[in-house]
Amino acid sequence: MRANSNTLGRPSSATPQIDKVKVLYVAGWGRSGSTILGRILGQAQGFFLVGELRYLWDRGLIENRLCSCGAPFMNCPFWREVVSRTLGNDYHVAAEALVKLRERGLHTRHLLLTPTQTALQARVARMVEYTRAVEQLYHAVHHASGARIIVDTSKFPSYGFVLQNLPSIDLYVLHLVRDPRAVAYSWKSRRKLKLDEDGSNKLMTSHGLAKSSLMWDEWNLAIENLRRLEPERYMLLRYEDFVANPRESARGILRFVGEGDSELPFMTERQVSLDVPHTFSGNPDRFSAGTMVITPDDAWKHSLSYARQLTVTGLTWPGLVRYGYPIRPKGNSLPDVHG
Repeated sequence: MRANSNTLGRPSSATPQIDKVKVLYVAGWGRSGSTILGRILGQAQGFFLVGELRYLWDRGLIENRLCSCGAPFMNCPFWREVVSRTLGNDYHVAAEALVKLRERGLHTRHLLLTPTQTALQARVARMVEYTRAVEQLYHAVHHASGARIIVDTSKFPSYGFVLQNLPSIDLYVLHLVRDPRAVAYSWKSRRKLKLDEDGSNKLMTSHGLAKSSLMWDEWNLAIENLRRLEPERYMLLRYEDFVANPRESARGILRFVGEGDSELPFMTERQVSLDVPHTFSGNPDRFSAGTMVITPDDAWKHSLSYARQLTVTGLTWPGLVRYGYPIRPKGNSLPDVHG
């Protein structure tokens, strides 16, 4: 996986890493609760949340988006140290090259269409300059944070597979899944604002019911591919089970990664005290801090029309059965409204 060249700007003093970095990777289709779950886990003793680290090269270095601490990415002391340790001074040129390598490399569809694990691993091996930079990035975060475990909520199945095949990454995969009807409702009806570096607000990307449903199918099936290499490093968690028992669910995740004695920021079973993390991409809720009460969000059962629920159900029913969701959800859905 490693090469001797230094073409992407790694500091010339960088040496091959020997010690492994422990990473808890949250994988799943968007709007499934990864933001709040990641923030809780990121405040466990010895843990550190990086958010969607896959996007560091473009959303961080190129676009200079706001860190949740309030500073633009390249003005945040934490990320400046990480970037310096990863890429040295030629970070902008290196970031553009790394984005191109990432986009030409492994995609989620490859996890479903490539016939063998060996062929998938060969594709990762051809991404050598990219994977070297990714390994160096996680070691830089590990050094700058001083944490034992890095919590990454990048969610992409393909990126999870890349991490799984890097020799110095000790990866644990948390597969977070949510009822696809709730997810589709959130993508279509709950338009969230994102903060840009200049302080302006813009709406985040939205998806229609059909696209969200098909992507839910594809991503969840692809994530299950990550279980094949190391099934003992894979854990499935339904969002609905998490919000029903948040503290015990989080405690179970700590046991899964061998950190069962770590303290969590819970005040009661549902009440949690959150600090502002250092994340530069994702749900705008990452900017909030203070005491939060975790409660189930099932507004979709009453706000998503019967016809639309039926559409999503028809497109996702194999996954509904596989993950234990009812084909006929409880709740009084509204009639379809046209126009």
